[in-house]
Formats: sequence, structure tokens, C-alpha cells
Amino acid sequence: MSRIFRPLKNRRRAAVLSLGLAFAAALAAAAAGGRDEAEELSLAGAVELALAGHPEILLVREEAKAAAARRRQAEARPDPRLTFGTAGIPWTLKAGEVETEYALGVEREFEYPGLRAARVEIARRDEEAASLEIERTGLLLAARVKKAYHQAVFAEETRIALESLGAVIDRLTDALLVRFESGEAAYADVLRAKVEKARLQNRLIEARRDESSARTGLLLFLGFSPDKPVRLTDRLAVPPLEASLDRVLAEAGKHRPSLRLARLRRSRAEAEVRMASLAAKPGFEAGLFVPSKNIKGWGFSLGISLPLSSSRTGGLQAEAAAAREKSLIETVAVERRLDILVRAAYREARAAEEQVEVFEKRLLGEIEAEIENGLTQYRLGRIEAYALLDLFRSLAEARLEHLQARFLYAVALAGMDAAGEDGE
Repeated sequence: MSRIFRPLKNRRRAAVLSLGLAFAAALAAAAAGGRDEAEELSLAGAVELALAGHPEILLVREEAKAAAARRRQAEARPDPRLTFGTAGIPWTLKAGEVETEYALGVEREFEYPGLRAARVEIARRDEEAASLEIERTGLLLAARVKKAYHQAVFAEETRIALESLGAVIDRLTDALLVRFESGEAAYADVLRAKVEKARLQNRLIEARRDESSARTGLLLFLGFSPDKPVRLTDRLAVPPLEASLDRVLAEAGKHRPSLRLARLRRSRAEAEVRMASLAAKPGFEAGLFVPSKNIKGWGFSLGISLPLSSSRTGGLQAEAAAAREKSLIETVAVERRLDILVRAAYREARAAEEQVEVFEKRLLGEIEAEIENGLTQYRLGRIEAYALLDLFRSLAEARLEHLQARFLYAVALAGMDAAGEDGE
């Protein structure tokens, strides 16, 4: 009986095993499918997300709304006032000697010509400044997003480069083992290659940690969960810097929000000076009323303010004049700082571009070719193992330095667009 049922048990175990393997394969496929469903995130998309929902940009947008509301308030004319008055109140208790009369009316203040226009201009300048602050904040925010994105891509490409170098050192190790097994090389050469592989693995561990940290920083900056599956689609592009320094400076002087803000403050200060000069001018009031003793008739009242306090009017004018001088000083300072920082950013970008060209046009290709030639020469016994390992170290440093140069160039280009906008 046991011999009869043993094949059945074996078939049952095989069926269970096959089902288990199929289930495991399905889980693996589902996991792979989940990884494939990672959201694609381009550099432009990351910038768009930040500009749409980052707290910094949302705050300045709300401030712009508040500035627009203050401008509407400044444009409003004084509201009329409902008044009630009386006349003929006796000085003594003998009320019969004086006839008391009451009046109900409406009064309104009329500002001195030009005062309202100056107030509205100041409010409009504040509204324009709030809009420019949105532009300035967006420029700085975009630069920070680009840097974080480039940092994440750089960390990812560094990890990939180290993994590819692992394949190279494996090829070298295989060549060393072949010569060792044939008795043409010492085992110490194989040990040196293994040490290089261990060093490479340590650097790979650090690279994976840096990649995780950089991706987390980018995702948190964009408001995502650190565990969100995201695939960065843009690489470390190195477009040529075609614009000249004079053109970059001209564009900055024309379009930069910080400089336009400084110039806007100057015009606002001029409006404040005009408004302060009108503070010494009188204001007017006019009203209509109905008297209680003759309700079929009407009356009117006229009033004028008397700005007799020279301390108040003089203080307002002195404060406005100081604000105008301050705006002039700030404008000159912003122009100077912007010129210096844009020049520095341009030089930094040029230097990074030259470093990239050094690796891409000359150095990197030569080392790539030399490592293949060195491997062939070693197999033929024409060079020693230490020379082959030196070539590998040179290749590793060249690839990583090339990535570093591309990263610095990408960051320099992003920083050049916002140089001087942070006020530092």
C-alpha cells in the first residue's frame, strides 16, 4: 500500500511546490509592477509643483491679496457722517430767555486736492511690490528645487557609476586570477584587486545612503512622503553657456525682481514725500441739515481743518524725506550687489563648464581606452598588476570627477538665474 500511494504523495508535493513557486512569481511580478508604476518626475514638473503649493509661495500670494485689498481701501473716498446738533442751550436755568433748536443732517469730508491721489499711488506701489515679491520668491524657490533635483540625480548617477566600476574591477580580478592560476603572477596581486573591490563596495554603500538622503530631501521639499515611489526622468544635462556676460548682466538689470523692487520703493518714497507735503494743507467739510424749528427749510455747514501743529507736519515731511534717501541708497546697493553676484555666478558656471569639457573632450575617453588596452597588455604579460590597478583607480576617479563637474555646472546654471535675489 505504501508503495502504491507514494507516487501520489510525491505528485501532491510537486503540485503544492509548483503552486508555491507560481505564487512567489506572482508576488515578484506584482512588486516589479509596483516599481514600474513609480511616478515620473521631471525637473520642470518639480519646479511646477513647488511653485503651485510650497508654503513660501503661498504666503507671499496671500500678502499680495492683502496689498490689493489695502489699495482698494486707499481708493475709497471718506464716508459721509450722520450728525445731530443743537443750538440755543441756555447758560442759566432760565430756559425761557433762550430758544433751543435742534438740527439733523449729513456731513462729509473733502480732502485737499492731490492728497487722495498720493495715498492711492502709495497703495498701488505696495500692490506692485507684493506682485514682484511673488516673482522673486518663485525665482529663489525654483533655484532651490533645481539644486535639490540635481543633487538627487547626481547621487543616483554616482551610485550607477560605482556599480559599473564594480563590473570593471571584476574583469580585472578575473584576469589576475587567470595569470595567478597559470603561475605567472603572485596571489598578492589578486589580494590587491580584492582590496580595491572592497573599497569600491564601501563607496557604493555611502553612495546609496547619499542617494536616499537626496531623494528624501527633494520629496519633502515638494510635499511628498519620503516613501513615495518616484522616478527622476531628467539627467545632469550640460547645455553650453552661449550667453555672454554682458548679455546676462543686461538681462538681470532689466528683469530681476530685486532690482525692480528697489526702484519701485524709490517711486513709492516720492509719493510719500508728496503726501507729507500736503499734510500741511487744510481739509474741508460740508454738510446739510434740517432745523427743528423750521422743518420746511434747510441749512448747510462748512468747515476747514487748521493744521497748526508744525511738529506733526514737519515730522511727517522729515520722515518721508529720510525714506526717500534710504530708497536711493538701497537702489544703488542692490544694483552693486546684483552686478557682483551675477558676475561671480557667471564665472562659476564658466569654470564648471570648462571642467566638464576637460573630462568629456579629452581625459575621460583616453582613460576608458587605456583601461582596455591595459587589460590586453596585462594578459600578454607586458605590464604588471600594479599598473593595471593604477589605471582602474584613475578610471574610477575620472568617472566620479566627471559626474561632480556636471553636477556643479547644472547647479551653477540654476544659481545664476537667481544670483543676488536672496539679499545676501
